[in-house]
Amino acid sequence: MTALGSSSSRVAVVTGAAGGLGQQIVSDLRSQGYDVVATDVVATDECRELDVRSAAQCRALADEVRPSVWVNCAGILGAGDAATQDDDLVERVVMVNLLGVMNGTRAAVEVMRANGGRGHVINIASLASWVPVPGECVYAATKAGVLSFSLGLQAELRSQGVGIHISAICPDGMLTPMISEVIDDPAIALSFSAPRLTTVEEVSARLVRLLERPRLIASVPRWRGAQVRLLGVVPEFGVRALPLFRRMGLAQQAKVRELLSSRGQ
Repeated sequence: MTALGSSSSRVAVVTGAAGGLGQQIVSDLRSQGYDVVATDVVATDECRELDVRSAAQCRALADEVRPSVWVNCAGILGAGDAATQDDDLVERVVMVNLLGVMNGTRAAVEVMRANGGRGHVINIASLASWVPVPGECVYAATKAGVLSFSLGLQAELRSQGVGIHISAICPDGMLTPMISEVIDDPAIALSFSAPRLTTVEEVSARLVRLLERPRLIASVPRWRGAQVRLLGVVPEFGVRALPLFRRMGLAQQAKVRELLSSRGQ
């Protein structure tokens, strides 16, 4: 592979890469021949330090490595009652999940624009972008913002004749450390409302395919995306259906909790 920052290399930046989905994306991109700069808020042997809440840090990294791909994966859940949650937690969720994506995207686009208008930014949104998700309202609101920002920025770039691709991936509930750490919390029941949780491998594989065939939005799994987006067309129906989906989620959550307990996790 070529050196980081050279004009011919395929350099990818991945935020939130210390574990879960981000770690899987790093592995899969490397298997595809990318020079990957893995980052997280705390530096490790595998990750460079990057606080996505800092626009200056994102710009400095983009200027240094000149990425052709930037994946905004950093995120936190912050589940709970939106009206009574701690102010600092709400602010942190918004700063990381939404402002962090904006900072990373803008930094990457600035560099890619200077590199002939070529590159691809992939933002991790969520199926929660489309429907009401009680217990995860703030998280869902940030992901809806990620989706809206991604669509709007892509429209701006196209209107300017810039060939940079912006994509948003909307995964269903995944069993990542972010979820498993709060597996006992009934507030996150709707994350389990599908017949099964999707996997980081499935989402990362979809991301790799997006790099080969770009599109604006990709839902994982696709059928679930169609279902959720249909519910989003008539929000009142979605709200009425929530008790059913919550019961399904609680049952599935209990099964997953038992499975993790049997594995000693």
